[in-house]
Amino acid sequence: MGIEDNPTTDPDGTIPVSTAREWAANWRTYINTSGQDFVTRSFLIPIIDFQNILTYNPDAENVKAFIGLTSATDPLTAKLMLVPVSGNDEVLALPIYGSGMGEVTSNVYDVTTACPPTCTPVSTGDTLDTDS
Repeated sequence: MGIEDNPTTDPDGTIPVSTAREWAANWRTYINTSGQDFVTRSFLIPIIDFQNILTYNPDAENVKAFIGLTSATDPLTAKLMLVPVSGNDEVLALPIYGSGMGEVTSNVYDVTTACPPTCTPVSTGDTLDTDS
């Protein structure tokens, strides 16, 4: 099994490496060819992404964030993908804990929500996600 696969034992919040690569390529294509503005101002990231990054990557020194699009022509499909970095290397896959030898699991996290189009209401006026 290669790092492109995403078995059902992957940590919550991960996506297949092949999906992450596709989304990142969509982003680069959009930026290079669309001539349109990118309207996403922020991303809502579930805490489970951070919890699992720390749980499965205790030796990571950093996390690299990549912007991607699920559709190469629609800026409102923006995603923010998180990849742990250890020893100056992106750790895209990890051994599956308690499974067969040689198997790996995705270590690319994304359950993010872009704002816009989907924005979580803010209970106070204190936010960075405004134009005022």
